[in-house]
Amino acid sequence: MKAYEYYAEVLSDGHLSVPESLKEKLKPDSKVRVMLLLEDEETDWNNFAMSQFLKGYSEKDSIYDKL
Repeated sequence: MKAYEYYAEVLSDGHLSVPESLKEKLKPDSKVRVMLLLEDEETDWNNFAMSQFLKGYSEKDSIYDKL
């Protein structure tokens, strides 16, 4: 099995877009496995929290890294 990763858009009719370069590789009636990974607000919040936490880190704090 070969895997291809790309970002798709959900079209107005609910279908997912497929890049032209992949359409060439698909035969009529091809069976494919689809995995959806959705960005969510919690992921965004966690990324923001981590960035803010690391802003508070100082070189002076590095002494604690060796304990």
